[in-house]
Amino acid sequence: MKKKFALWTFVLLLASSMYMLGTIRPDASAHEGSHTTEEGEAAEGSITVYLDGRLLSTPGSVSSDLAEIRVSPQDVADALDLSYRWDEGARTVYIDGKELPAAADPVKIGANVMAVAEPLANALGLQYDYDDAGHTVMLGTPKAEKQFHEEESKVRDVFEGKGLTPAVEADGTKTFTLTAEMADWAPLKGVLTTAWTYNGQVAGPTLRVTEGDKVRIKFLNKLPEPSTIHWHGLHLPNAMDGVPGITQNEVQPGKEFDYEFTASHPGTFMYHAHYDDMKQIVGGLYGAFIIDPAKKPTPVPASGDLADGMAFDKDYTMVLARMNVNAAMDDEPDYFTINGRSYPDTPPIELKKGQTARVRMINIDPVDVHTMHLHGMDFQVIARKGHPVKTVETMNTVLIGPGETVDVAFRADAPGDWMFHCHILDHTMNGGEHANMGAEMGGLITLVKVSDF
Repeated sequence: MKKKFALWTFVLLLASSMYMLGTIRPDASAHEGSHTTEEGEAAEGSITVYLDGRLLSTPGSVSSDLAEIRVSPQDVADALDLSYRWDEGARTVYIDGKELPAAADPVKIGANVMAVAEPLANALGLQYDYDDAGHTVMLGTPKAEKQFHEEESKVRDVFEGKGLTPAVEADGTKTFTLTAEMADWAPLKGVLTTAWTYNGQVAGPTLRVTEGDKVRIKFLNKLPEPSTIHWHGLHLPNAMDGVPGITQNEVQPGKEFDYEFTASHPGTFMYHAHYDDMKQIVGGLYGAFIIDPAKKPTPVPASGDLADGMAFDKDYTMVLARMNVNAAMDDEPDYFTINGRSYPDTPPIELKKGQTARVRMINIDPVDVHTMHLHGMDFQVIARKGHPVKTVETMNTVLIGPGETVDVAFRADAPGDWMFHCHILDHTMNGGEHANMGAEMGGLITLVKVSDF
């Protein structure tokens, strides 16, 4: 009798242990096909969740048969800046005061409430995609799509060397207005971040003047902290150099400052913030400053060397930078950009066979060097750091350090689509969900498209 009692006690203890560990559970058939059961049970797999390219803090979960993918509705609500409420008794989630549909089936798993991802996305008007290979859920807002298309013309203006239109005063002074402000920016289609911008764009608008022009830039600071602007490479009065604590006081939030100088010598230059540089420059406060020569450019010869001062068929500008969407400021950036865009969304250089192009490359990155390499053709270095070179250099790869500019020119003599990219190869990959999609090319890449007609 005692032996039978001891045996039944052992069996009951074993069954209880198996139940607590989740090896068996009551009414298992009621949960067939789902990775969720009672409150607190763990998911069978986990996935990474992004909304507009921004990483959400709570991993998603997926059942072993991929029948059900769940994400945190609170993370989604927080990312959208919407109110969130979980009614535990009714097992109901309210986002922005509206109840999620029954198909979202919110349940509490451990410490987190999780909902079925696709009906949750549909209820909030989000795009939904699941990448099986990368175990990644990608959610997108119409706002991100709209932002991408709205900034397209600004990106192209910088790329094609189109300058901001100035007001011209009675004495001929060209007056520009630059407003520093926080604004949405899309470095890639489907990725949305908050950037530090001049006039709502990254890179800031190109300032393009002619040698000898009198220039005034009205700087308005609408940032949450002080800032100044430094005119990198320009020869100007000391008081206009834009260095806080040395040549001027910081421009406080809500205040303004006028920079005035004469465009001293032709070349490719840049402007950028000079306060809390790693935050403000990396955040997007930079732009191209181009001074065209007063002397009329000479025609390009039919053959032979190209040189500064020639009238090229096309004139492009590429501001090389970094952008941190999910990475911290002191981390390796997750996006490298050309004029605020990452490949495959960088505009291409488009030429007809036989045409010539000048490409002004500006490295505003505070840390990284870049080695820009052109496939299929050689180019000639015609200017460095705002000055013509004494002897042109023919090559296909050029090194550009932080704060340097290099102007190259080439003849489009090879039809086809050719890569033009940084040859430090981790500068040619994008972060976020794009890093999980087959390690696709990204970052500092554009195409040179040469047509044969």
